[in-house]
Amino acid sequence: MAQSEIKNGDMRDLGKLALALLSVITLVVPTAKAADEAAWMFDPLVVVDVNLTIPESSMNQISPNMDAERPYVPATFSMTYSVDGNVVKSYGPWGITLKVKGMYGSFRSLPDGQKAGLKLKFPSGKRPDGLKKFTLNNMVQDGTMVHEALSYEVFRSMGVAAPRTGYARVTINGVYFGIYLNLETPDSVSLPRWFPTTAHLYEGSYGGWWGDVGDAFSGHYEVDEGSEANRDDLQTLLNTARDTSPGWYARMEPIANIEQMTRMWACEWFTGHWDGYSQVITNNYYLHADANGRFSMMPWGTDQTFTWANRFDESGDHFIFNNCMRDPIGRAMYTDALQELAGNWNDLELESRVDEIYQSVVGESWGVDDVKNFVRSRLIEHQKWIAKFPKSPDSLVIKKSKPKAGGQTVKVYWALKYKAGDSKDNRFAVEYRSSTISWTRIVAKKGAEFITLQNLPAGTYTVRVRTIGKAGDSLPLTQTVVVEEIK
Repeated sequence: MAQSEIKNGDMRDLGKLALALLSVITLVVPTAKAADEAAWMFDPLVVVDVNLTIPESSMNQISPNMDAERPYVPATFSMTYSVDGNVVKSYGPWGITLKVKGMYGSFRSLPDGQKAGLKLKFPSGKRPDGLKKFTLNNMVQDGTMVHEALSYEVFRSMGVAAPRTGYARVTINGVYFGIYLNLETPDSVSLPRWFPTTAHLYEGSYGGWWGDVGDAFSGHYEVDEGSEANRDDLQTLLNTARDTSPGWYARMEPIANIEQMTRMWACEWFTGHWDGYSQVITNNYYLHADANGRFSMMPWGTDQTFTWANRFDESGDHFIFNNCMRDPIGRAMYTDALQELAGNWNDLELESRVDEIYQSVVGESWGVDDVKNFVRSRLIEHQKWIAKFPKSPDSLVIKKSKPKAGGQTVKVYWALKYKAGDSKDNRFAVEYRSSTISWTRIVAKKGAEFITLQNLPAGTYTVRVRTIGKAGDSLPLTQTVVVEEIK
């Protein structure tokens, strides 16, 4: 049988893949430690009533112009939650501060009586169930009023840190302004549910319109958590991501959870989030850095989802995405994430969920049937695309030599059953990783049916094999193997 061989010393040379700080956890899951007293209100089936009083002195400080400064101004807040006409929760009246939010498309002039988006800030001791801030989105670009609630559920289903949502009927100075989205604010209250530590949270907006995306201090980035002055972690990420020399994934993995990011981008495509990071404008996203300087990505601004999105977009500003797609490991991760979400798509029962959420906004919403049509068609579109990919190997067998000092030799065998008329001109790639070695990829020689990995250090390895095709790589066949060595 033909084979390919790689020695342990060669493996170390391929991008210096021995990563002592590598975390092999690829999903971000909410932690159990963070208090979550406000969970009840971040439910799309919950509608609270928010009453705001903004004195004339404060209203005079709020500009009707989108480009003007937006200071927080004093106001009075109260909120109730009622069930069957009976108030079951009540907050305030409290003195707070607020400012208007929104930009191109969503900005509205509050002094002119328009439905402006709002950010509310609560003082210590006067915080509804511990929340420091409210984000109230006006949903003026989403006639259905369900896009954000539904799309963020998709992101969270894939282990991507994404805000939860509820709804609020908002009255300002005695005038009813309509239903708003009560959107969980990414801050020091909510972030610990997803991340054990937070060094920085950067918000990225509008691609290169506001500044060079490759410059950590440009107008593209706003620091929401962490030091404004020290952005070394972000600049290191950007510089590393822009380096297109061989070994991109190996350099990026210690400072970025690439697998998590590909899952977020897969969600952007499936939900039709054309205004997200991986799309033409490079907009509406957060970069979260933990205490070790390792980044994850979070979605934002999904009010125009369930319309369209590109599976691959070559706009230069989202170079993390572009260079990930040029790296064979990164591109395969993205395909895997799309396939995983496709496999779960029907189980999410999104069409039924649309009908449930609609009950919270009925009377002010329109067009929800378009959302359900999109949900139905998206899986079909994905299946047509993935049908062009090669078939996965049918079997994967791993054999180990006797352990010795310096490691253990592992042979990885695979087989693919061909049907009549199938091309037998396939090549295969083997990928493996352990707790101290990031994903390493070896492409077998043409016609090879196994690969020999010599002198692997002791550890538990995940090993997988893929078929390589013109459209892309197949889904992997995966096994776990324990490697031993004699000390």
